[in-house]
Order: sequence, then structure tokens, then C-alpha cells
Amino acid sequence: MAVQAGSPGRATAFPPIPLRRKLYGFGSIYGKTIRDSRLAFIIAAGLLGGMALVMGVAVSNIFPTPAARLQVDALFGSVPESMMRLFGNVDLIGSKVGTLGGYVTFKYSAIFALGTAIWSIMALSGTLAGEARRGSLDFVAAAPFGKRRIALEKLAAHLTLLWLAMVVLALMTTFSSNVFGDADLGDHISLLSSAGFALWIGCLAMFFGGLAFALAPLLGRAGSAGVAGLAMAALWITNGLNVGGPLLLLSPFNWTFDHIPLVGIYDWPSVALVGLMGVALLVIGVELFSRRDLGVTAGLSLPQLPAAVLGVHGPTSRAFGDQLPRALSWGTGLLLIGILYTALAGSLADTISSSGGLLDSFSVLFPGADFSSVGGWMQFYAELLFIAAGFAGATFVAKWASDEGDGRLEMALTTPLARSRWVAAGGVAALLAVVVTTVLFAAGVGIGSAIGGLSSGDALLGCASLGLYAAAIVGIGVAVGGVWRTSIAAEIAALVVVVTYLLDLVAPPLNLPDWMHQLALTAHFGKPMIGEWDMVGVAACLVIAVGGILLGAWGMRRRDVD
Repeated sequence: MAVQAGSPGRATAFPPIPLRRKLYGFGSIYGKTIRDSRLAFIIAAGLLGGMALVMGVAVSNIFPTPAARLQVDALFGSVPESMMRLFGNVDLIGSKVGTLGGYVTFKYSAIFALGTAIWSIMALSGTLAGEARRGSLDFVAAAPFGKRRIALEKLAAHLTLLWLAMVVLALMTTFSSNVFGDADLGDHISLLSSAGFALWIGCLAMFFGGLAFALAPLLGRAGSAGVAGLAMAALWITNGLNVGGPLLLLSPFNWTFDHIPLVGIYDWPSVALVGLMGVALLVIGVELFSRRDLGVTAGLSLPQLPAAVLGVHGPTSRAFGDQLPRALSWGTGLLLIGILYTALAGSLADTISSSGGLLDSFSVLFPGADFSSVGGWMQFYAELLFIAAGFAGATFVAKWASDEGDGRLEMALTTPLARSRWVAAGGVAALLAVVVTTVLFAAGVGIGSAIGGLSSGDALLGCASLGLYAAAIVGIGVAVGGVWRTSIAAEIAALVVVVTYLLDLVAPPLNLPDWMHQLALTAHFGKPMIGEWDMVGVAACLVIAVGGILLGAWGMRRRDVD
């Protein structure tokens, strides 16, 4: 047998991957990171844009006259002076506190900034360190990609989503102020002002997210997130209390204290400084990652969960153990919001009771509501609380669905575990996570009402409405995942939250047909924070939650595992 000698044949070259497929996540680290982060983006953009819409509707409806706007100054003047800096530079805002831009700046700018920064901290602390710890980054590093390129593409993906969310915030702020605000009362906000507000929030998120990103190669995901989060809280409180010292000099909140774009006061150099410092921290993070071994950290981490809740007693226990960290995270955030809102309700109640004009306006909007109680004030924030609870439910769906997307379901099904039981166990665990989140929020309301010296009976019971709504979102997500695909279950659930929220928010002021407003599930709860319940909404949530899980279990038996 003759053998022909010669040079070996060349391997067939792979065809180039189209840009469209790269952006979807094939052949591109950047595209895959974008695809993996789509749920986080939907939640962040939905919360930021939704809050901007709420402010435009709420201020124009609650304070519709010049006399009512004058009373807003007295309302904010009731806040203790020692806490004023926590919410903004009132000396510069002056008489503009009664405008939409001043109201949002003073009351909600800290929530916008801190919430976005927390998203950036959690994303950037885990985008490299989390994958390195799980071992999934080893496969990427084995490909012909340098470590610096891996870090840069993952970082670019987060920054893309962060600034897209800022674009949504700027557009919704301008849209809301011009559609729902009153130009004669100074409510209209220009696109430049909205962009300045979004730029300030985005630069703060880059600063603290960059700190977490720089520390992640050294401390790991939990350690870097913890240090960056504590630094953010310490620097915000230091600026708010004006305690002086080196911490105040290092606080980006202090640097940008005179930047109040929503009332037309700008301090662009300070915002640029925060942005440049954020870029510097991100560069440091890239270089540290490229020079260290994967997964080698100092081992600083958060306390571990007790063994009793780690999920070793069956599929439901295992699923609940997986959900518990997310439930505690959402619950802790809502607990802090409950404490903050209800603690301030005492001083607000005193002010509105002494002001006949404001009391009349509130009585017309909420007849029968007692504004000497926490519930009367918490009903104002119900829209924001519902959207937060809905997104919490969507993330619980995402955690359940990740079993199939990450390949763990195939291993679980090799045991005597039926597909329908896996769906049912995951759905029940997600509902238990909703219960944990709701209980923590109720605890925050109780603590804050005790601080403010107000009664919280109706508000504590009204907290259950958030849990019912989140449970319904879980049912929708599990039904989609079981019948169709788990890869889009959380996204569909999040989109339902956004659509429901928008319908409930804009249908009445825009005079849309009533049937469109009735499509919103949150339109059927009544006013639960003040004890006025609509049992149609309660029943609908229970039916959707239980029925969705049963439908998902039935559908899972009839389709292949991805």
C-alpha cells in the first residue's frame, strides 16, 4: 500500500459570525454578557423609568395649585435639619422645592443614585470574580482570548446596559414632566436637565461599581461587594450629616453636592471628576484581573447561611435554599425603604395636619384616608412598591429557570424526580421566597412607624398586597417556563410587571379606555395600605399564582428539556 508524503491539509476555516449573532451572544464575550444581563437591564430600566413617570403623575395630581406648591416648602421644612443634607442641597434649591424637579431632587434623588449604584456594585463585583469562582471562566480563558480582553468585553457590556438605562431615565423624566407637569408651576424639565441628572447617577454608579470591580480580583465577589456597599453608605451618610474629616473629602456625594440639574443648577466639573475616578477604578480592576491567577482571592466573604436552609431535605428544600439569598437581598432593600418612608411619615403627618390647603387636597384624592397613620402615606408609594415586588418575583423565576439553562436539571432528572415535581417544587420555593421578602418589608414598616410615632395597623396588613402581586408574577413566569421555555420565563414575567405598571399609571391621566386600565392587575387591589381591599385582585393573584404553577407542571411533562 502506497502512502503519499506531503504537507498536511489545512483545517477548514470557520465562517465569520455575523454581527447580529455576536450581539445575541454567539462568538462574542461582550454579546453573551449582554444576553446574560438582559433581565437585570429590564428591571433597572423599568424601575428607573417607572419612578420618573410616577413622579410626574403624582406631583401634578397631589399638588395641582400654586397654593398647594407653597405648602410643599413647609412639608420639606418639617424634616429635621440634621437630615436635610441626606436628601439634597436645599439652600440652592430654595423656592424650587415646590416644582416637579425640586420635589424629585429632594425626595427621590438619593433613591435613584443609591439604587443604581447597588446594581453596578453587584454586577461588577461578580462579572469576573463570580464566574472565576464557579469555574465557568476557565473555559473562556482556554479560548484564544487574553485575560485583558475578557475583562474589557465584560466591562463594556455592563457599561452599555448602565448607560442605556440612564438614557431611559433621562427620556422618561423629560416625557413625564412635559406630559403630566404644569409649565405654569415650573414643572417642565428640559432634556439637558434630565441628561444632567442621569449623568450624575451614572457616574456615581461607575465610581462605586468601579471600586467593587477593582477589589474583586483581590477579595472575591462577596468581599468586594460588601466593601464597596459599606463605602457607599458611609460616604453618603458622611456627606448627609456633614461630619467633616477625610471621609467627607473623599465622598463623591460631597463633590457633586452643588449639582442639581432638575432645577437648572449645574456643576459639570464635579460630575466629570466622579466619572474620571470611576474610569480609573475600572482600569485598575482590568489590570489586577489580567495580572492575577483566576479565582485566587484573599477569601473575604459574607457569613454563610445555616446548614438547615441550604437545601438538603428534598427538591423543595433545595430550591428554597437557592432562592433564600435573593429573598433576603430583596427583603433587606424593602425593609430599609419601609423604615425610611415610615420614619419620616410622623413629621409629614404633623405638617399636613396643620395645613388646611394640603389637607383638603389629600382628602379629595384619598377620601377616608387617615394621614395621621403610616398607611395614609404608604399608599402614595404603592405604585413603586408594587413594581419592586413584581421584579423581585421575576428574579425568583430567573433563579428557578436557571436549573435548566445551566444544565443542572438533566442531573436532577437522573434521580427519581418527575419533571412536574421539579416545576412544582421550584414554584413553591419561589412563593416561599416571596413570603420572606414580604415579611421583611412589613418589619421595616413596623420599625419605621415606631420611630415616627404613628399607627401602622392597616399598613402592616397592606404589605400582604405586595406579596400577592409578586406571587402572581411567579405564577406567570413558571407557566411560561413550563409550557414554553425557561430561558425567557423571567423576561416575560418582568415585561408583564412593566406593562401592568404602565397601564395602571398612565391610563387614568391620559383618559384611556377603562378596559385598558382594568387589564392592570394592580388596579384591582383597592387601597390596601389604608385598609380598603378589593377582593377581586386578591382572588386573581391567588388563582394566577397557583394556576400558573400547575400549568407549568403540566406543560413540562409535554416538552423536551433544553
